[in-house]
Amino acid sequence: MTLTLIDRTIPQFAVFSLLLVFGIGACGREAPSGRDAGPTSYERGAQIVAEYVKRDAALYRKNRVRMTIASASDPVQVYELEIWRKQTATETHTLTHIVQPAHESDLAALSVERKGEPAINVTYVSSMDQFRETGTNKMFFGGLTAQELLGEWDKYDYKLVDEKNLEGVKVYEVEGTLRPPADSIIARTRTFFRADTNLPAEMHLFNSEGKELRTFKVREYRNVAGREAVWRTEIENHIRPTKITIETLSLDWPEKADDATFTRDRLKQLALRKK
Repeated sequence: MTLTLIDRTIPQFAVFSLLLVFGIGACGREAPSGRDAGPTSYERGAQIVAEYVKRDAALYRKNRVRMTIASASDPVQVYELEIWRKQTATETHTLTHIVQPAHESDLAALSVERKGEPAINVTYVSSMDQFRETGTNKMFFGGLTAQELLGEWDKYDYKLVDEKNLEGVKVYEVEGTLRPPADSIIARTRTFFRADTNLPAEMHLFNSEGKELRTFKVREYRNVAGREAVWRTEIENHIRPTKITIETLSLDWPEKADDATFTRDRLKQLALRKK
């Protein structure tokens, strides 16, 4: 079965940002009593994830990425996306706009993540003059769910499983388990964080039956303005025979941005500008 990437009546479009969520919930496990007790594996796992999320945080972020989608049954498809993010301690707004190919440049989506609430993706359907909201289990580019594109770290409890070498680099292997009553087709995650930068090196996603759904592998990092960043990621979809490559073309952390960028009115402007 071939996934339709863009449906003109219900645009199937979401934000790409490999693991962007600002907030991280506590794991809910207690440390052993006693003055000399060290952190438990659950506390250590939560600390590693929280450190990554902290390092990724910024009030504003602007980047442009190229997404290449290849499958055995369809021609290769290439998109360029411009992404603006506004992030505070309680909520994150991200506007993603397709800029290439030009005939798709009226497509955009706004993701809204509020602490303690389910994340939503908003699109504007110009033919019906209405906004539509979808949850994060909906399939988008290359068969990925919106959750995978957003992150949603706070849906899971974490524990440190192991410390090992991965392709010559020390990594922390951290397992995430879906925390009730959170809803997701991804029941468990296994992420390898680099010990030197706290950035992810690999991520494996599993359903409730233990079947691996997707594999993320970071192939390139770059230092941008003194900050280490993921630059190129390869994703294999094991459910649909699809491979997705996401390459960063530019990345910046502006001091200021027009807050009107992160509104439904902006979505509507983008959708109607070719009319």
